[in-house]
Amino acid sequence: MNSAKSLIIARLIARLNVGGPATQAILMTEAFRKKGYRALLLAGEVPPGEGSMEYLAHERGVRLIKISKLSRKISAAADLKSFWRLIRLFRRERPMILHTHTAKAGTLGRLAAMATGVPVRVHTFHGHVFSGYFSPALTRIFLAIERFLGRHTDCIVAISPSQQKELVETYRIAPSDKVVTIPLGFDLDRFLRFNGSGGSIRASARCSREAVLVGWVGRMTAIKAPALFLESALRISAALPSVQFVMVGDGELREDCEARIRQARLNDKVVLTGWKQDLTDVYAGLDLLLLTSINEGTPLALLEAMASARSFIATDVGGVRDLMIGTPRREESWERFDNGILVPCDSRRIAEAAQYLLQRPELRREMGCAGREFVRNRYSCNRLADDLENLYLQLARKKKCLEADFDVTSPSEPVIV
Repeated sequence: MNSAKSLIIARLIARLNVGGPATQAILMTEAFRKKGYRALLLAGEVPPGEGSMEYLAHERGVRLIKISKLSRKISAAADLKSFWRLIRLFRRERPMILHTHTAKAGTLGRLAAMATGVPVRVHTFHGHVFSGYFSPALTRIFLAIERFLGRHTDCIVAISPSQQKELVETYRIAPSDKVVTIPLGFDLDRFLRFNGSGGSIRASARCSREAVLVGWVGRMTAIKAPALFLESALRISAALPSVQFVMVGDGELREDCEARIRQARLNDKVVLTGWKQDLTDVYAGLDLLLLTSINEGTPLALLEAMASARSFIATDVGGVRDLMIGTPRREESWERFDNGILVPCDSRRIAEAAQYLLQRPELRREMGCAGREFVRNRYSCNRLADDLENLYLQLARKKKCLEADFDVTSPSEPVIV
């Protein structure tokens, strides 16, 4: 048997595109190396048009092992090449634990782990992936695949209680004793240190210091519904003409967004900035964040906004409700919580909620303060690393590949809800 620090942990993700899964994969690889483990980060290619997080891996000193041909796109030839590349890599590196992130990596990685005898297999679901992404027929196929893989996975990690319930009860991916809830963790310190207002994003958005600025941050892809933001912006602008808007991000719907802005004659109201590496400057300049997704797991944009003491309005989808605090107050067409407002995926209701908050700066300030305190410790990088370390050691002990008398010294147990 092995001592704990001799465990090799391989972390696999389909692509390091801008977003929470890639950020977590990089930060956890760094965290486990600092803990003394041999931690490997494996990833495929970021397709053209998507922002890459590989710069963060470089900044953190994390060496990336590229899996050629691995991508989100389904391709029998490319997927087979990626599968054999993973088999060769697992045979060479002999990881004790494989932790996969995202669906494609979870499928190919766990199949390769089964073929090569990797003892401990863990998979994280980062979103409510069986709703809003694929056609009903394709969803049924993916469900069958995930149920098969679930039988050969030692632990499935959900990132929110609602997602855990969905995986166990709604889709029956795995029995309850195999599914744990471990909230995400990120390096939010730079957002938590921010106080006051400002940020050069206001200059990028052609917004004066006195004007109100409403923002949207994310990938310009269908699941994030940037068009819904623009529809809402048109309604808000009609009611509050002085409000300005900024969209931070990029993706395959960038040209569609530009066309919609021209058609709605919002050129002087909405600015698209593209990707920004330093988002502290973005949130510093916002008065309100809108999240318009039609599905989400735990959206990083909301965590960053809360850490920056910013209020938000978000669509009531996926795991977003798990981020709301306090007893909701039901208004005519939305729910008001201590840290923000939940709305249906409807531009009229989003605009009504936005008008309500934009006319109440003191309420926005109170919501921002409540959100900052909520995320301060719950979503820290150190907390997540400790939770995962305990989970890995428990699973390794159960598989009898770790000395049974080794004591876990980390301060917290995995958060199992």
